Amino acid sequence: MIRLAEPYISDEIKEKILEVIDSKQYVDGRYTREFEERFANYIGVKHAVAVSSGTSALFLILRALGIGRGDKVAVPSFTFIATASQAVELGAEPVFIDVDPETMTLDPYDLEKKMDPTVKAIIPVHLFGHPADLDPVIELAEKYGAYVIEDAAQAHGARYKGKRVGGIGHVGYFSLYPSKNMGVYGEGGVITTDDEELAQRIRSLKNHGIRNGEFVMFGYNMKFNEIGAVVALEQLRLLESWNKKRRENASIYTEAFRDLDIETPIEREWAYHVYNLYTLKTGSRDRIRKVLMERGVATGVYYDRPIHTLEIVRERFGYTRLPITEDLAKKVISLPVHPLLTGDDLETVIKGVREALQTSP
Repeated sequence: MIRLAEPYISDEIKEKILEVIDSKQYVDGRYTREFEERFANYIGVKHAVAVSSGTSALFLILRALGIGRGDKVAVPSFTFIATASQAVELGAEPVFIDVDPETMTLDPYDLEKKMDPTVKAIIPVHLFGHPADLDPVIELAEKYGAYVIEDAAQAHGARYKGKRVGGIGHVGYFSLYPSKNMGVYGEGGVITTDDEELAQRIRSLKNHGIRNGEFVMFGYNMKFNEIGAVVALEQLRLLESWNKKRRENASIYTEAFRDLDIETPIEREWAYHVYNLYTLKTGSRDRIRKVLMERGVATGVYYDRPIHTLEIVRERFGYTRLPITEDLAKKVISLPVHPLLTGDDLETVIKGVREALQTSP
């Protein structure tokens, strides 16, 4: 089976995991501190805070920023539900924004139409590894006094105008789920910011509200673990070379599909795309999925049910028309592009897509 993601396992990681087991220190220890320091340096920020998941990262950010009842949070609907659900959990109302039809990231023009002083935070999503266009988002945020929270869950190492995402807005966050560009053996997340006080509040909130040995606020248990930290450290060491390989695999696909009636991913001139997924747009999605499944190739559809179309959302917040998002939901299909694919794997995927489109009615 050619999977959409393939966990990386090495003897070095196994040895480090055994060291952690023997150390008898399993939560928020020296490897977590080392990972936070190295990841902050990699992104180019002063602080990184490792937490239990990407979802808990966003929850802690919103909680630390004081986002809650009566506030609104602007989010693209074309993303995973967690981008909106954590704001809802804290009592805020999501404002759903349409996306750019080519990059599939938040559309600043639609955002501008929907901004007002009640929007306290904007969450641009660097989708599939391509950065969102941040400059106009930040300009609008400054105009209305809102925070910019970068959702970089799928974009470890991606760059916007030469700067790594997660270090451009007020605060950013990453998922360390195994399917991401760098992940751990289980759940994990990391928050990045230059704001020292915000970082300290998040550190307290993730650890029951403790600061300097005292309970200073009501908090949660969302700490990171040492086994995850040693895995993350090794994957961080490999991240740049892996992203380069993802880009090479994407280029091979794009060249192979050039003559077909499909839309391949684009890369804006200001972007460095790291291809967490290689996402096509086509009217023949079902046919491609069927042929590839027969060849043992996994595919994914992200996202056939945008957040604003979900019944639980419509019942609570009504329905918003997002024409580009709704059109994309009918067309997108993601192919394996991870760095552990072999040449034969790529050829199998390419032949399957070509067969599907050449025989499609």
